[in-house]
Amino acid sequence: MLTERQREIYDFILAFRRDNGCSPSIPELQKAFEIRSPNGIAGHLNALITKGMLRRSERGSRNIDPVGDAAAAQVHALPVYGSIAAGMPEMITSEGPEGTLRVDELTLGFQPKPGCFALKVRGDSMKNAGIFSGDTVVVEPNASPRENQIVAALIDGESTLKRLVRVKGRFFLKAENPDYPELHPRADLVIQGVVRAVIRRLD
Repeated sequence: MLTERQREIYDFILAFRRDNGCSPSIPELQKAFEIRSPNGIAGHLNALITKGMLRRSERGSRNIDPVGDAAAAQVHALPVYGSIAAGMPEMITSEGPEGTLRVDELTLGFQPKPGCFALKVRGDSMKNAGIFSGDTVVVEPNASPRENQIVAALIDGESTLKRLVRVKGRFFLKAENPDYPELHPRADLVIQGVVRAVIRRLD
């Protein structure tokens, strides 16, 4: 079992490798965790090696590698198309990607297909499904979504994040918060994609 600081250092190493393609050096770890002595970092690294989380390689100052699935997990760069309302539908304001989300398959829990993208969540209409304001959702385009899947959708030209429901052959959108009404399209309901993963940043 890892201590809190060991988990922080291990997660930092994984994130650094995703962003830079190599492990951080001891001075970089010292700076990140404000530890003045190299021996302080070395002690944590040795503990992670003993616990089977890291291994030493033969490369100079960046000779620490994760062990197992975390080391082999493929990193994907997903376009972030702004935010989506998890509340009442809103007009789309983003016309193109605003940035890139770099995330590995171990974190996602699946291998994203071409066309997958990310959206930042605003609002609390999906809180009972475990999706909160400030989360990021990874959306997979799907021309034939299934009933009860959580989807990014355009309803009468406005964008929202809801659960797709069908009653008597008619599709509509349902919130996972009783404070919000069901959304029945007056004209058009276009499914942009199905939510496959939720990523939450813990500050």
